[in-house]
Amino acid sequence: MKKLMWAGVFVVIGAAIVHPLVSTAQAAATTGTTQPSQSLGQAGTQSDDGQRQFAFLSQALAATNASPNGYAIHDWTILNNQFMNHTQLASLGEQLEKEFALTNAKLTTRSEQNETYYQVDGQWPNSTNVRIVLTSLPGTTTQSPSTDEAAQTVLTVTALGTGSAADNFARQYDGVEHMVAAVQGTPQMSAYLTGSLASEVPQQQANHLATMALQAVNASSVESLKTQWETSVSGYAADALTYIYTNGRRMNVQVAVHDDTFHHSTDVLVGTPIITTTY
Repeated sequence: MKKLMWAGVFVVIGAAIVHPLVSTAQAAATTGTTQPSQSLGQAGTQSDDGQRQFAFLSQALAATNASPNGYAIHDWTILNNQFMNHTQLASLGEQLEKEFALTNAKLTTRSEQNETYYQVDGQWPNSTNVRIVLTSLPGTTTQSPSTDEAAQTVLTVTALGTGSAADNFARQYDGVEHMVAAVQGTPQMSAYLTGSLASEVPQQQANHLATMALQAVNASSVESLKTQWETSVSGYAADALTYIYTNGRRMNVQVAVHDDTFHHSTDVLVGTPIITTTY
């Protein structure tokens, strides 16, 4: 299956983001750089999803004593199993651009035999940077049917905001959910908050901060990756809005503590169900 990729050192789960009330099949997880695969269930679409996610993430971040300074909202959705040409993709992209009401929009497109690509970068109020990307691939047919790949059109939406205003986050989170659904997509939402500590911390303290963040949302530890410079711990909290499967276990919160040696500070990120960026 085609997946979007990130480069960097972090624990990412190749799994489906689902709503807790929806039964799912298991998806294998890896340590690597793979984006969640196609949804197996309906993501939350209630009007208070943004408020719930912000409250959950804020509670975990506050336990680390990090000063909040930003957030990200992300969606990755397979819209259909069709290859859309440039005209079709542009029409859909223009609809999304209008729905999202972006200002200062900049367009990037390309059309090749094996891919069409449509990207819009713009802004929402409060200096929130928004990127909408549509990618359509024709699929492949080989002599072995087991390796064939179906055509696919994928939508990704990323909103990066500064500060820690709950109203901004909640409104934008709910807005992304609504607008993805408006183009017949099933939202696969993720989000994270960022914060910082005024000094670098030793590994033992970084591990402690990650543990405190999980405990603050009553999450049990699932996986961890710890090095001299960064600590990444994932867990599962029964009350969280979404979850994914990793090695047969549920996961819906990830905490990362990373030394910023240039600024002599420490970055803290808390995401649900995963952190969808490098750190």
